Amino acid sequence: CVTNNIDAPKPPELDTTSRGLLYFTNQKSMAKNPKRCVPCSKPAMNSRVEDRWDATSDSDSDLGHRCGMKGLHAMFASSVEDYNDCMADSENHKTMIRARQNQSTTRAEQIRYFEEPTLLLQFDAHDREHSLFDTLLTYLPHWHKWRSDYEGVPFQSVISHSVEGCLTHSRNWFCELTHQIQAFGYAREVQWERKDTTLYCYKSLYYNQLEYQRDLNHEGLVTKAVMDDFRDELFRNFALPAPRDMSEVWKKDAQLGMKRPLNIALCANGENGWKDLDKLVSSTRSMKKYQAVEFNLIDNFDDLTVAEQATAFNSADAVVMATGHHESDHFANAIFSPDESFFAEVGCSSQSLTGNGHFMSLLLGTHRRVTKCAEQHAGEEICVSCSSEGSFSMTGVAFQALIDDIMKRQEQKIKFQRDSL
Repeated sequence: CVTNNIDAPKPPELDTTSRGLLYFTNQKSMAKNPKRCVPCSKPAMNSRVEDRWDATSDSDSDLGHRCGMKGLHAMFASSVEDYNDCMADSENHKTMIRARQNQSTTRAEQIRYFEEPTLLLQFDAHDREHSLFDTLLTYLPHWHKWRSDYEGVPFQSVISHSVEGCLTHSRNWFCELTHQIQAFGYAREVQWERKDTTLYCYKSLYYNQLEYQRDLNHEGLVTKAVMDDFRDELFRNFALPAPRDMSEVWKKDAQLGMKRPLNIALCANGENGWKDLDKLVSSTRSMKKYQAVEFNLIDNFDDLTVAEQATAFNSADAVVMATGHHESDHFANAIFSPDESFFAEVGCSSQSLTGNGHFMSLLLGTHRRVTKCAEQHAGEEICVSCSSEGSFSMTGVAFQALIDDIMKRQEQKIKFQRDSL
């Protein structure tokens, strides 16, 4: 049976991924354990070296049972009545409060039991990058295999406590992506009741292991073929203007002696992001040297629909974006960019997951991180000055040096195609 952590979605965590997995067992040793129904704390889960369901560590001994996996915390009872009694214990309640592991259902009065195989869909509903790297990149190899199988996905239903209604068109980034690629086949979505007295139980439950591929360090799973297939599906279904592989377009341009303007998308990400970016763009745009550059200035990506975000990245040869806090999650839209695109991450301290070298190799992309200036630095050095409020600024000389670098890279890329004719 599955429970929901009702503390995690609240500030400051805003975590929509945490669940409890309740196992009913007849083990006598477990029946004697007063903490059998108490889930492990998040620090205890994160401290484990191995993230497997059956892995054990010293942190498990605090409660006398296994912890489970990240995002899916193990809980045990011998029956529903035993679970209710265990959850009602005052000491257990205090332990869960301290660990921010309060669960719903706390007292089960009715059960919904599913005979058919069901997928438990968990993802970070507030962060595009985490939903991509922590959930979708783990699922993609399975999707790639199942979509070519005659029988399709092995489950008949999906339940999502992260976002309700995730299998249809949605303003949520992750939900819209998975809908567009028909990630879950013809499975139906289970509508869950917002009652603290209903326990949801399953005969067969599929779980997409959270954070398994955050660093893409499990080789042979998300291959170039898998990523290309995924992105081609996105490009088709979002009807994006530029193809994933631009090489034929560049070759045709070279044959015709045609030179396209360089399109650079830039985003300041609101008032607490990149100060005076609009002024930098305005002064640079007026210079003769940059007449062949199209600057697409976007104030805040949160104001755009998923399709508009996809088009903004797809239409750009390079994306220059302010990052910090959750702003770096906009770089997840790099999956919509054509191969060999350039991404510049500009900020004081934040580093996006998208900058992962393996991920960039899957996109054939280039990533550059622009950070805080050293105390003594050259005037033309590409770096930023940070304020105590969290915003930052860049000199005109440094900004133009960054644009020059992008122009040089683009020219080298096109020259390679021209020389190959």
